[in-house]
Amino acid sequence: MKTSVLFITLIFLAGSLLASGKDDKKKETPGNPGAPLEGVVYSLPQTGIRVHVKATCERYVNGPFCMYAQKMLGIDNAPTSSSERWNLDEMHLETFSEPDPDQVHKALGQAAQMVSLTESGILTGINSDVKTEERGIETQSFLTKRLDKQVKFTDLSIWSFYSPADSTRKFKMVSKSIDQKAAEAAETIFNLRNSRFGLLTNANAEPLPDGKSFEVMTQELGKMEENYLSLFIGKSVRQAYEFSFDYIPGQKTAKGEVFFRFSEDRGVLPKSDLSGRPIVIEVNKSDNLASKQASLSTSESPDNGKSGLFYRMPGMAEIRILDGSTQLAGARAAIAQFGTTAPVPENLLDGKYRLEFYPATGAVKNILEK
Repeated sequence: MKTSVLFITLIFLAGSLLASGKDDKKKETPGNPGAPLEGVVYSLPQTGIRVHVKATCERYVNGPFCMYAQKMLGIDNAPTSSSERWNLDEMHLETFSEPDPDQVHKALGQAAQMVSLTESGILTGINSDVKTEERGIETQSFLTKRLDKQVKFTDLSIWSFYSPADSTRKFKMVSKSIDQKAAEAAETIFNLRNSRFGLLTNANAEPLPDGKSFEVMTQELGKMEENYLSLFIGKSVRQAYEFSFDYIPGQKTAKGEVFFRFSEDRGVLPKSDLSGRPIVIEVNKSDNLASKQASLSTSESPDNGKSGLFYRMPGMAEIRILDGSTQLAGARAAIAQFGTTAPVPENLLDGKYRLEFYPATGAVKNILEK
């Protein structure tokens, strides 16, 4: 019985030592048996699409005497309430890169000593001193100004808003009604028109001022009339805004992805705000290019990928931004994740070559002999 137990124990220990030896062998650094295998973790880039949108908001504020516009000035359909109107003016696209969570690798052995990375950990070079600058963050702000506070109407303090005292009221001042105030504003408009007409036609047959003075006088009369007229027809003010939106495509064609939302009444909105209609993005992958890349990226070398260094051959895509069936913007661009990933050839990693990669796409930029 004791002999059997001892035999089983010896077999177990022998198996454990063999397994341990295999694991240690896997973890040994090439050329330095017994040393643990270490490396540098890096990422290949994925391409994002950033859309910059310029929009204009026009805020209309009705005049305080809007209800008298037709009666006193003959102006029909003067707006009686305030409103806001948004319009999409301009849109342009650009691409950016960030580490791809599906393409995180580890450079091993001598190759780990030669890699150059960006601040975010994207591979930019091997055995080369590559200087890269990454762009800062883009803030997606939806803050807008209160445009109604920017609208100011003419100060009518030059007109007496009180009826003067008479023999019955002595020194008592009586506040004028809104009808009287509107009538006085309408009378001022007609007086200004007559004054400008008389100046332009030289109705008084008097010598006119020099050209510059004449121009200033007519402009000022026009501004005064416009200010008083706004008391009846209202005023509007415009404000331009800029927005930015980011989208990261997957590895396949994307259609109907809501990018942001838009409303003529509320403007540019995040995609979570269902009060606006959806603005969608389509990213159509070029499958022919991807299949050609895949067919040529394979290698029969047993050392293929041994160093853990890989690069990307980006694919191409057609990008469209749509509002329903209306295309708002479009472009063609290289998309890293639409292409193929391939190992860096091992014969280029002996220290005799300098490799540089495009940090935006992960594609090979230069292979130079040192």
